[in-house]
Amino acid sequence: MKHNLNAQIKFALASLILVTLACGGAPTPSLNDVSTIVAGTMQAIAPLTSATSQPTTAPLPTNTLAPTPIPPSSNLPAATRINFATGATHAGVEGSIGNSNYVYYYVVRASKDQPMLLSVLSPNDNVKMSVFGANGTILLPATQKQSGWQGILPATQDYYIGLTGPDAIDFMLDVLIPARIKFASGQNKIIITAQTVDLNGIMYVAYALAGQKMDVTINTDPSVAALTIYGFTDGQPYARAQNGVVDFSMVLPSTQDYIIHVVPHTAGTINYTLTVKIQ
Repeated sequence: MKHNLNAQIKFALASLILVTLACGGAPTPSLNDVSTIVAGTMQAIAPLTSATSQPTTAPLPTNTLAPTPIPPSSNLPAATRINFATGATHAGVEGSIGNSNYVYYYVVRASKDQPMLLSVLSPNDNVKMSVFGANGTILLPATQKQSGWQGILPATQDYYIGLTGPDAIDFMLDVLIPARIKFASGQNKIIITAQTVDLNGIMYVAYALAGQKMDVTINTDPSVAALTIYGFTDGQPYARAQNGVVDFSMVLPSTQDYIIHVVPHTAGTINYTLTVKIQ
């Protein structure tokens, strides 16, 4: 029974990757061991572009709870660490709630100003989460009884994800930490040579102002890989990979972070060159 449920969850998540992601949702699992700090693994992203298009701190999305400071505690819970494969921006883990009286904790390390998107899938949406930083900052209190969260991280540290639910219920926890593109003063263009890690592809985030023009291209055949682009704050999709978008150009309607997702359409590793220009 558990095996069938896991298979159903995996299928449901795989089917939702391109649809929900374009509306601000998150894709699905595949956990590999290596690096936990996504920014550190994305060596292809050298700081390159314009000071006018990249502030020091990006604003919190309007649909995200603002962090609530609490006194730091050394009594951090025992937790299972989530690791990212080298170069990956996504990790997932599946498990089961064995006792409804306990909180099951996972921990992931991420950098200040990186966006993080979390979601947990379970039958009847019965598994709920809480999120807090190792320094005691609460990002999502358990009292909210939510199965997902997204926001801009306030500090470089470990982040704890607590899961609760009824006995013997299976779940899949999905963690996305897009790699932030930064531009050095005087530059407005970056060329990234990288490769996909799994069928979830690679996600980037770039901050831009309303009225700026963003050009994004990827040197792949649309049948091999394409682009999904959407606003992180408003969730508005501007390009969808299922439409075979490999060349995107648009005057941006609002000031916010923009998610750029390289979505593979075939299995195996796909080498690509991504060019992003904001002016």
